[in-house]
This record gives sequence, C-alpha cells and structure tokens, in this order.
Amino acid sequence: MSLDHPPTDPSDVATPAMARFLDLKAEHAGYILFYRMGDFYEMFFDDAVKAAEALDIALTKRGTYQGKDIPLCGVPVHAAEAYLERLIRKGFRVAICEQMEDPAEAKKRGAKAVVRREVVRLVTPGTLTEESLLQPNQSNTLVSLGRAGGELALATAEMSAGHFRVASLSAGELSMELARLSPSELIVPDSLFADPDMAATLNTLGAALTVLPAIKFDSAASERALKNFYGVTELAGFGSFARAEISAAGALIGYLELTQKGKLPALSPLSHDGVSAYMAIDAATRRNLELMQTLSGERRGSFLSAVDRTVTAAGARLLAARLAAPLTDVAAISHRQEAVAQFFDSRDATDDLRAKLRSAPDIARAVARLSVQRGGPRDLACLRDGIVAARESRELLQEARGEAGEALTALLEGLVAVSALAAKLTHLLVPEPPFYARDGGFIRAGAHAALDDIRSLRDESRRVIAQLESRYRDETGTPLKIKHNGVLGYFIEVTPQHADKLMTTGYRHRQTMGGAVRFSTDELSSLANRISQAGDQALALEKQLFDEMAADALAAAQPLSRVAEALAVLDVASSLADLARTKNYVRPKVDDSKAFALKRARHPVVEAALLASH
Repeated sequence: MSLDHPPTDPSDVATPAMARFLDLKAEHAGYILFYRMGDFYEMFFDDAVKAAEALDIALTKRGTYQGKDIPLCGVPVHAAEAYLERLIRKGFRVAICEQMEDPAEAKKRGAKAVVRREVVRLVTPGTLTEESLLQPNQSNTLVSLGRAGGELALATAEMSAGHFRVASLSAGELSMELARLSPSELIVPDSLFADPDMAATLNTLGAALTVLPAIKFDSAASERALKNFYGVTELAGFGSFARAEISAAGALIGYLELTQKGKLPALSPLSHDGVSAYMAIDAATRRNLELMQTLSGERRGSFLSAVDRTVTAAGARLLAARLAAPLTDVAAISHRQEAVAQFFDSRDATDDLRAKLRSAPDIARAVARLSVQRGGPRDLACLRDGIVAARESRELLQEARGEAGEALTALLEGLVAVSALAAKLTHLLVPEPPFYARDGGFIRAGAHAALDDIRSLRDESRRVIAQLESRYRDETGTPLKIKHNGVLGYFIEVTPQHADKLMTTGYRHRQTMGGAVRFSTDELSSLANRISQAGDQALALEKQLFDEMAADALAAAQPLSRVAEALAVLDVASSLADLARTKNYVRPKVDDSKAFALKRARHPVVEAALLASH
C-alpha cells in the first residue's frame, strides 16, 4: 500500500494518531518514519513492510485503513540506534518523530486528545554523528555540488569533525574529486541531470546521491544562509568565494538546517580547498591502486592497511585523507617529512608520545554530538580526557620540526583557550560518566553543595526519617513511629492511649483507626515533600549542570578543534616514523624535476602479503 499520495483528508477514515502519521509521512516522502508511540518507534504501511524486511523483525498489523489492514512493525526506543545503523547501511533514510509533550499534558485537553508529535531529525548517510553509527577511522563526508554561471564547485563538510571547505573545479575534474572525497552523501540540484554526461557521473554515487530542487542552490539565498549560520553581515572575513562556491556551501548549510531541524553542528569557518594542491587520480586508477580498499571492497590488503600505525581515530582519518589526496607541492611534502624525521630521530620521545595518544578520545566527534544536542556526559568526559592527553603530549615534546612544530604551536594555543573548560569538567565530572544525561549520576560527589544536599536527602531518606522519629519521641515522651503509605504519604502513628498528648502539643490530627491514631507536622510534611521531589530535583540540577558544561564546550569549539587536529597530525607523523623504523624505510628525496628513480624498492602491500604467507 503506497503512501506517496495519501488521501486529502485521512482523518475521515483514520484515528487521530494515524491521521498525524499520514500528515508527517506526506511531508517526508522518501523517508522511513520512526513514529514514537510510548517506548517504541513504530512504522506503518509501506514503511513497516520495508523496515521489517531490512531489519529482519516481525511484521504485524494494527487497525484498518481504507478497508485494508495496516501493516505495522516497531523497534524499542532504547535500542533504536542499532536499527538505525542497519537501515542507513542499506541505503534508507529515516525521519525521527518524537512525542513533544507528556501524555498527561495531552489529556488535559480532553480524554481523546492526541499527544503532539513532530519530526525532530532526518537521518541521512552524510549527517550522522552518533558514535555507534560511524566508523571511528573513517571520515563521514557530506558533499554539495553547486553550479553558477557555468562554473562548478564542491563544498565538503564533516559534521562529525566540524570541517567545512569549498573548492571550484571543472566538469572534467568532478569525477576525480568525487573519487577522492568518497562522500557518504552528495547533494545536487536536479537541474544538473539535464546534461547526460553529468547525470552519468552523478548516478555512479547510487544510494549516496540526494537530489534537491535547483532553487535550494540559488547563490543569493545560499549567501544569506551562510551569513545567518556564522552570524555575520559579510563573508569577506572568510575569504573571496565564487558564486558557484557560495551556491554549494549555502545549499549544504540549508540541507543541514532541513535534516537537523535547527540543531546545527559546530563547523569551522568556511575555507578554500584547492583541487590543484592534490595529485589528480581518476576513479579507475584509484580503484586499481587499492589505496583504501581492495577490489573486493575490503580494507585488509589495501595500501592503507599496510601502513596505518596510528593510535587515535582522528589520526587514522587524517592518514586516510592524505593517502586519498597526495600532495603536489614539494615544499608542503618536505614540511610533512620533517615532522616524520623529528620522531624518527627521537625514538624514546616517539614511544612516550604514542603511549599518551592512545588514551586520547575523539575530541572532534564529541564536540559534534554536543553541538546538535545528541551528546551526553560521556562526551564531556571525552573532552576532559582529551585535553589531559593533549597537555601531557605537549609536555613530552618541547620542540619539533616541520609540521610537528606547527602542531605543537596549535596545541599550546588551543590548550590555553580551553584551560577554564578543562578545570570545570575535571571538577564536576565523575571518572566514568553514563552515556545519557537523563540517567544522572555524572556529577562528582562533593563538587556541588546544593546537589550533594539533594542527593543526601534522596539517598538517606530512611536515616533522615529515623532521626526525626527519634527527636519526636524525645520531645513528646511517647513511643510514636513515622510510617508511610501510598495514600497518606509519611505520617506519625501512636496508640490511642498516647494520642491525647500529641493532640495538645501542636501535632496535626490526620486519621483515627481502630488501634492507632495518625498525625503530621509541618516539618514532616515539608520533609516528605522534599523526599518525594529529591530524585527529580537531583536529575534536574544535574541536567542544568550538563547544559552549562555543554554550552561552555561549544563556546570553545574552535580551540578544541585546533587541539584535535594537532593531536591527529602528531599521531600521523609519529606513526609513520614508527613504521619507517620498524620496516627500515628511508626518506625519499622529492623535488620539482620529472626524474623518477627507485633503488632496492619494496612494496608495503606485497611485502605484507609475502610475510603473511610464510
């Protein structure tokens, strides 16, 4: 049963909840709609049929529509990420629809009122941020192709790392650039498909291709989108950009606004990424060179797998990006070589650095999750531990040459800028926080006095009640007891023969039973109320502290990015030095001539295969 064209008035034949589903589905055609129903995301009609098959889960039915059964399947909310991953890997896009109010609030509008629901996010291959949905050592790149005045440009952003770049290119360079970038998702205007050659190139992207109306790439609208995103009145501070570059970059920002529903990621200032700076490698050659993966699609056996000795996820992604885009500038190549040489000549320092880097979490992706409000206390701990690892790494390296020297300078500048954030995170967070802020328990005992008081009341309510009971006994001289039930809450209970004494001492009578009389006091009522609210108050205060820390982290997004990038550079340089030392590799001499000479050369992949066969 297709819902591409639902009835104009589905509420005539559908329940209010199903009518809302149909409305949202019509607004998000092409997406599988995860429709929140209590503790489950439920899917209906064609969505249910497709999802049940893709996820290998039960397909059932609920109710009827237009005289036919409504197919249904569902996944638990707490396990949704695992199912999302499988759907995205199989080429589906998913719209996440949440309940925007408590069911109790909805009931205030009437017994038959429906809980308000809205789509809060569109999950697409290029807009993933969740750790469970991403490969740690692989970039997840969203690319936008813009055209203006006959010129082309590609904008690239990695939400999970905060990178944002744009480059002009010719039609002949497009295929090679797409092969180099290997985008997780490419957004393009539908107008480009009027050109058969262009259409053939774009269609090779398959499930990674997203076609949008050409109006989304209007250069004037794109310029406004970029200015709004960065909060500036002019883009001149970022550089000079061609109309096609503005078109591509602005359309990418517009797509992020669409998919993230206003929760935009923290991206670096837009910068140029010159195509001419890299060696041109066509798609067929790149594939046959098996740089990133073998012809069978496996990483094992590729050139990358043979030379990758990085110890951080960010370092692994940087190495892969460099192998995908070999430099053509001799000075830049020499600059990188100097960094490797620095570590090659200092074995002890290299080993110590690599040991420190192994403990460095993925700072960039933690910031990305926080920026779109999908982060948690564990991400804040990543920042804390990453800053510590960065500080200790810098202390190991007092000086360095080439690119490593620049990385040390960037590391110092970044660490100075985030020192206050580091101190706050270290003071407030427990060593191993939970994933979700809603779970609580991530603020360290003794770090926040008000929270400690609330927790004490919550966790030690029995002791507090026992102390109050003992004091009341001493004050009244009666063997009273403080008890609790679901109707009265906390109350004071005495036998009838002691009731008169309490009646005359300010205790408030509540209930007389056959063998007992029950009382209360303002103090007990206040304490009971505080105890019942303490759990909620503790969670609310922790959530407030989480929001404050997350805001501080986002305010420091740029220096955190510099720290993350510097650590990745140091990881790549030190790992290549370790590789060279272990494999007895030598530094090649690179110049501007066309001479090419190899002496006693060995191929890393062939050598690894020969060693594995013996």
